[in-house]
Amino acid sequence: PEFIQEFRKRAKIEPKNAELKRFHGLDRAKGYGLRSIRIQAKLTALAVNLKRIAKLISASKGLSSFILRFLFCRVQINLPDGLWVAARAA
Repeated sequence: PEFIQEFRKRAKIEPKNAELKRFHGLDRAKGYGLRSIRIQAKLTALAVNLKRIAKLISASKGLSSFILRFLFCRVQINLPDGLWVAARAA
């Protein structure tokens, strides 16, 4: 039973990881060192998330549009040293 629960979690994540690898360049490092690879992975994830958000917004109507506008009026900015600051989007 424990294996099945863990596998269900993994089954949800694996297609997303495969997309990052196959279509967005995470199969090969573009730089040297862990820092460079971390930056590449974060930028790739950001690009994929922005594509998904754009798709949701373009297809949204009614309540889902309201929810998306509510979420995007409160933006969090990641500052150095792991600090987070909430800012209102204009």
